[in-house]
Order: sequence, then C-alpha cells, then structure tokens
Amino acid sequence: MQKQVFTYPGSDFDQTQTLLAALGSFWLRTFTGRDQVKSYVSATGYTVAQTHQKLLAVVAALSRHDTPLFSETTLVPISIKKSQLNKFVANIDRFDTTTARFDGSTFFDRVADKTFFAYPAPTKLASVEQLFNKITFPTAALDCNVDFVVDAELGALVFYSDPFNNPAFLRTSITADGQADEELTLWGFCGKFDYELMFKQFAYAVSLRLQTSQGYKNLTNAIMTGLVDGGATAATLDMALAAICGIPISAESDETVEVMDYDNHGFFIATDKTVYRFNESVIPRVSVGQRLQAGTPLIRGIEINEFFVGNQYAALTTPSDILCCPPTNDLLTNNVWEPLLTETNEDILLDPNVVCTAPRKELEALALDSGFLSACFYGDLIFENKQLPLEVIADHPSNYTYLRFGVGGLPADVERFFDEIHERGIYAKTLDMVPCQPAHKRRGTLAHLLDKRVNAGTEPTAAHLPKTINPLRFLVENVLRNNVFVVRIMVPALGKNRLGLYNIRHLRQLLPPQTAMIVIFELAPERVTVNGPDNVREILNTFTGMERQKDTLPSTLVRDFGAYARVVSGTCQ
Repeated sequence: MQKQVFTYPGSDFDQTQTLLAALGSFWLRTFTGRDQVKSYVSATGYTVAQTHQKLLAVVAALSRHDTPLFSETTLVPISIKKSQLNKFVANIDRFDTTTARFDGSTFFDRVADKTFFAYPAPTKLASVEQLFNKITFPTAALDCNVDFVVDAELGALVFYSDPFNNPAFLRTSITADGQADEELTLWGFCGKFDYELMFKQFAYAVSLRLQTSQGYKNLTNAIMTGLVDGGATAATLDMALAAICGIPISAESDETVEVMDYDNHGFFIATDKTVYRFNESVIPRVSVGQRLQAGTPLIRGIEINEFFVGNQYAALTTPSDILCCPPTNDLLTNNVWEPLLTETNEDILLDPNVVCTAPRKELEALALDSGFLSACFYGDLIFENKQLPLEVIADHPSNYTYLRFGVGGLPADVERFFDEIHERGIYAKTLDMVPCQPAHKRRGTLAHLLDKRVNAGTEPTAAHLPKTINPLRFLVENVLRNNVFVVRIMVPALGKNRLGLYNIRHLRQLLPPQTAMIVIFELAPERVTVNGPDNVREILNTFTGMERQKDTLPSTLVRDFGAYARVVSGTCQ
C-alpha cells in the first residue's frame, strides 16, 4: 500500500486567518466575537477543502494512469461499542499475513495465544494513519501499526489495548435492544476507503479484479497499454511481470543512480528522484552513476528471452556494420541488449572472431506439459540441454530406421512420443510430392532428416547418423523456434508486495494466439564451481563443548542511536 502524503497547509482552506481576511476587515479586526466566527470559518473551510479533494479525485479518475486507488478523507468519525468486542476472530494465524517459522509452533486456522481487542471498522475502510480522542485539540492519539492495525479483509480495527480502558477516550452510556452498552467515538486521520475505483473505471474491461494496490494498478496499466499498442512488447511484459512479482523497475523517464546499499530492510537503490527497495539477496543490474530511462530493470529478477537458433545479432563491442555469431550451445537471447537483425544467413557478412555472450546462466532443461502435447500424454516430457547418445534401431518392424534419445518423463509417454514421430515420418515419406514444395526439401522419418548423406538411396544406419544429439536444441530448432519465448523469474528476488505468480495467466490477453510464453521459476541459488580436486580440503576435528555461559549486560552498556536519515538529491531515505 502506497504511503499517503499529507501536506499542511494544503491550500487557503487550511489557513483560518486567510479565510477571515477574505470575509472583510470588519470580521477580522472589529467584530468582538472573532473566535466564534473563526471556528465557523475553519469548519466551513475544512468541508469545502474535502469537497475540492473529492472533485480532484473524480477528474483524476478519467485517466487510468492517474486514477486514485482509494477515496481519501482527512477526518473519519469511527464509533465503536463495547458489546462489539471480539466479534471477529482476529487472533488466528493466517498463511498470507503471518510470519511463520514452520517449526511446529504455528497452527493455521486455530486461535493463537494472543490477546487482541477487535472492533468493527467502517465499511470499505482500508487504512487510517492515526486515531484521536477529539476532533480539535486532541489529548490522546493512537498510531497505526503501533497501537492498532486495520484488517481490511475482516473489516476490523484490532487494538493492542482496549480503548475502553483508556480514560482519555470519552465513553457514552447508551441502550441498545434493551441492553445497557457503552460507545465511544474515535476520529481517524487520513482515512482511505476502498471503493474499487480502479476496477470500476478500467480494470473491468480486461476482466482483472484483485485486491486494490499499486501493483494491481500497474498490472492493469501494463495490460491495457499492450492491448492499445497491438500486443506484448518486452517493455510491456517488463511492466506486467514487475507488478506481479513485486520487483520495482525505474519509474521516471530520466533518473541517475546515486546510492546502492543495504540497511535493516534489505537492499535499496536510490536515484535522484526515487528510492527502490528489494530483498537483501538480489543482484543489481545497474551501477552508481548510471542514467536510467523509465521501465529499466534494476536487478536480476526477471529475464525475457527468445529462442534464436539461426538468427544473427549485433555485438556491442564492434562497429554497427559487423555481426557476431551466437554462442555454440546457447539457445536463448536476452531482449535487454541484443537487437535482432535478420533470421537467415543470406547477404550477411559474418565475422567468426566476434561471438555474442549472453549475460545469464544457460537453460539446463525444459519440461513440456499437456499444453504443448497432444492427447493421451499423462505427464511432462523433459528435454535436457546437453549432448546425449542417439539410439539407432535399424531392424525396426516398420522397415524404417527408428531413432530415439534421452527424454525425461513417464516411460509410456516417452515411448509414445518417439512412436508418433516415427509414424508421422513414415506417413510424410509415402505422400506424393507437393508441386509448390522445393524438390530438395527432405521428407520422412527422423532418421531421414538427420541423415548426413547428401543423396541417400537406402535407409540410414548408425554410420550415417550423428552419434549424439542435444534434446533441447532439437526441440528448439523444430518446434519452439518461431512462436515461443521464455520468461525466467528468480524466486529469491520476489518482493513483499507481489500480487502472486498465479496472476501470470492474465498475460494471455497480450499474446497473439500463435505465441506461447513459458515461465521458468529459478528456485536454486547460483552455484560456485571449484576447479581441481586439490583446491578442496576437508578436516574433521572433535572437541569437548563447554557449558553455556550466562552473561548479564547492564543498561549502561546498551546504547540506542535512534533513526537516521539519508538525503540523496532531495530524496529522503
């Protein structure tokens, strides 16, 4: 939830003397009951200012970029009754809000050993910054996330101590349904009400309804921008995936990175305009002093890659008229810096000494599920990115050479996969020649396509076929090359304000019907390889442990330095 900014005085409506002066010098200097007039003018000015704020929100709602997330009210009266105490089960650990250690001490959907005081909140109340006991000259204040929290899902105000036990809050005796009761009124400061403005104004058009948040707004804008522009682009997908994963990207059109550091909340990148926060384990993609454009990825958390086998790319370290050859075993290209020039080798002068290098680790394997496979497959087929031996069966009952190689999955699925490839190849071999098809184009089984002979008159044997094959490369070259791209998400980089990875399904609206997006979640950390067995030595020793020592620290040895502020080009951190 984005922090609300409150400015005082926001306008002349907040300055009573200015309003009195507007009435005339008589009311400002001559009239003896100025205090009464001043109170009246102040209350009227507050009402008009609130109305003006609502009007500005209505005007802002005309644009999907400026639509406010919440309806803001400066002062909110909140009445609670003593009989309504703990009508909500607020002391239950929930998976979406509880920080659990999963060590047996947390039980979900069971009342925890915690004492809270929950009262009903006003309808649609999403947050409130403070609660006062009086509207003017308050003598008691409660701070959000310190003295109370707003549980918007339960519609409850949860206090850490019962406000009815606080003598600063005035209670009123009432009678409800023949029963004596007590009521008190709290005045909320900077209240926000969730009327689902984003959904009712724009998101309904793309069937996107989530909990109101800045990420929800960013995702809606990204999808609608893609639809207006005619489909998904790398920039649009970056915006959408950043909102889903909670990984910020640069927001302003021209920013300069000034500080990258760690604090108690994790890793942060401060520019001359904004501060971006991330988990402490992330790897930055930018450097201090670098100038950023809007939508620039700041960390290595999301990568959008396309299969490029057969394509050529320009090298950054060479002149623009020289092309580089893609790496030998690299099956992906990164949209961040490698611009596509052509898809064929025709009329292209290549420099074999210049090789493109992809700034990421290679794709180790790819699993195809039922979305890519035909019927009667009961599991995924896994294609590894490594050279595997090619199995050749020359005496197959079909009288055609039968080939297979290492593919992971259920044995029945793997057997059916190669049987279907073989059967389709035999059918293609027996078809009559198509008039519009080039005569030199090979047809037939997988063995016919892999045959190294130029003019093959007989069935290929093991001597005519390659000894090894890369399953993933085979898949890319023959199936995934033109209409599939890969999105790689590093799970450790996911932000706290993420919308949830299940919302990736909404990106289907941006993709053309003939295009598929494969999402890979990187769960494992980066591996470090140590070369040579002599560089690793393991020694195991035993020793007798001592009893635990209990130390008592006097209060004079403990110092609290308090909070500190960083000023980075006017941005308060």
